Amino acid sequence: MEFYARFEKIDGHIFRFDTRIYLGTFVQGLQSICVGAIVGKNPGSAIPKKLDELYRLDLNGDKMLPFVGNRFSEGFQRAGKSSPVNAFVRVWNLFYICNPDLSAALKVVSSLNNMPVCRTESELIPLVWYGWGGDDSSLNLFKNRFIQRKQRHDFFYDHRAKTVMNNIPKVNDFAKHTQGMPAEPVVGHLATIL
Repeated sequence: MEFYARFEKIDGHIFRFDTRIYLGTFVQGLQSICVGAIVGKNPGSAIPKKLDELYRLDLNGDKMLPFVGNRFSEGFQRAGKSSPVNAFVRVWNLFYICNPDLSAALKVVSSLNNMPVCRTESELIPLVWYGWGGDDSSLNLFKNRFIQRKQRHDFFYDHRAKTVMNNIPKVNDFAKHTQGMPAEPVVGHLATIL
């Protein structure tokens, strides 16, 4: 499993875009195939090695990206399928500023005239997994741009109901973040839709 992203410096702040979780080794020169996406809050403590180009990520202790990649890999395995060569899971965020302090990141994003978003958000993706957490008045506004889109397969793990829901969450639904999430319900669901 390998992780890539493109970092940009905008108005003095670092943003992470085009984040990819490759389910195997990334083979340069071959076409990459997006098999799904996950929507989280923000890139947190991500640190760039280079700016303005797709480059291998230093996870810096991030556990979300490996968790997501492992669930997709296990989903393919459970379905009796191999993931395609250069298959990756795209990572979208409510906002893309790199800051481990969510409150500080929100303050910066709120001060920007135009909040930068990842250009890949306009792409059609086979499935989208939502993991942005629960009802939060400071984050709910950012959820709307994802709630308005419709993919072939949208789902989230509902923390309250303790089950996978086959729809886009509403702003007040608890779309469980991967931290502390049980793997089995998501793997079982992915095996039916990959």
